[in-house]
Amino acid sequence: MMTYDRNRNAITTGSRVMVSGTGQTGVITAIHSEGLSAEQVRRAKTVEVEGCEGKFEPVELIRLGLH
Repeated sequence: MMTYDRNRNAITTGSRVMVSGTGQTGVITAIHSEGLSAEQVRRAKTVEVEGCEGKFEPVELIRLGLH
């Protein structure tokens, strides 16, 4: 599944990102989008980031470079 970060950059599993609130960085390990529309995915806590506890909203993330 592809969605967009807070700056409308495309992010997918494997994208390196930073959590805007904490500055933690990691790689997206999963995006849980089953049964959700694209807008719902972007506004719900659906993204798991390696090395960060919990799930995040894509709008909380900032993509770091390309993968």
